[in-house]
Amino acid sequence: MQTNLKKLDQLVSLRGLAAWVVVFYHSVVLLQIALPQLPRNLVIFIAQGYLAVDFFFVLSGFIIFINYHSNFRSDIRHNALKFYWNRISRIYPVHLVMLVAYLLLTLAFLHFSSSKTIPSGYTVESFLQSLILIHAWTGDPTWWNVPSWSISAEWFVYLFFPFIAILFHRFISGLSAHFILATAISIALYSAYFLKGYDSLGTAAFSMALVRVFLEFLLGSVVGSLFVNHRKFLSQSRAAVGAIVLLMCAALPFIDAPNYAVIPFLCFAMVWFLSVDTSPVSKILSNKLLVYLGEISYSTYMVHYFVYDLFKAGWVNNSGSVDPIKLLASFLAVLLLSMLMHRAIEVPAQRYLRIGLLGHFNSKPDFRARRQVD
Repeated sequence: MQTNLKKLDQLVSLRGLAAWVVVFYHSVVLLQIALPQLPRNLVIFIAQGYLAVDFFFVLSGFIIFINYHSNFRSDIRHNALKFYWNRISRIYPVHLVMLVAYLLLTLAFLHFSSSKTIPSGYTVESFLQSLILIHAWTGDPTWWNVPSWSISAEWFVYLFFPFIAILFHRFISGLSAHFILATAISIALYSAYFLKGYDSLGTAAFSMALVRVFLEFLLGSVVGSLFVNHRKFLSQSRAAVGAIVLLMCAALPFIDAPNYAVIPFLCFAMVWFLSVDTSPVSKILSNKLLVYLGEISYSTYMVHYFVYDLFKAGWVNNSGSVDPIKLLASFLAVLLLSMLMHRAIEVPAQRYLRIGLLGHFNSKPDFRARRQVD
């Protein structure tokens, strides 16, 4: 099944904005030093930017489901291999380029630093784990391009997606079944953190990666199944769901509950609302510039921490002061490198891997050079 992707521009652009929230989150301390005049509420918002990845995971479940669920009604083995190859072609080229970039940076540290040593986390073992995308499976901190932990965790989930799609086809059809499943997933996610004594989705991010990503991806799959099978219901309820989203966003600073009790449901509701919304909100989000930010968001997400590390190594002096002009220049560098990575690596590599190298997996290629929302 191929969805009319133009109708989902609002979700594409929101993914791009979420990627930039993550960019600013990782630089929040530097931002506070360089721009002490930033409004306090804005700093608080940026400091919670790690929660943007939860939106990624729910949105990923939604997009993957609507694009690939029907492939597993027949010829499951062939379509599963095709699905895995499509996912590898989507995530691996950029991941590999950034892994090589970090390898070169590590060698530069070894050669040029006065200590002639490299950070302890940059081990051969962790490099090999990153190379085969299993580094988030171990629960240990990721040192080779930190953001790639989420890509590794999503790859883990992708391995199970054919089975997820089959289970949805066989057991999840009516509205009640969808809401029961969504409730069960939410309870499971809450319990996983609560029983560990954690107070936030950001606590033990690496050790909880697979649980967090798997369950939030499932939540997104529920919305995807509703979108496919009960879109009229989604449309009829969008005003109420939109009101819930607004109320939850307004109430977040005052909710005395751990964010794992609130954020996954908020992301669930946001994807629900925006998937069928036709209001001015979606028209604004469908602006071409914002959509383009969404299209390059994967490259943005994967390249930004490398720029951040280079900035800290080269432009943060011993006194701890930060030049605001240079910090803003680093954000511009993230944008330009994202554009370059998307155009020179992400798109051509995906096209070559899906159609050129192993085109026999795709008798009807589903690659879209411009709208990469799968």
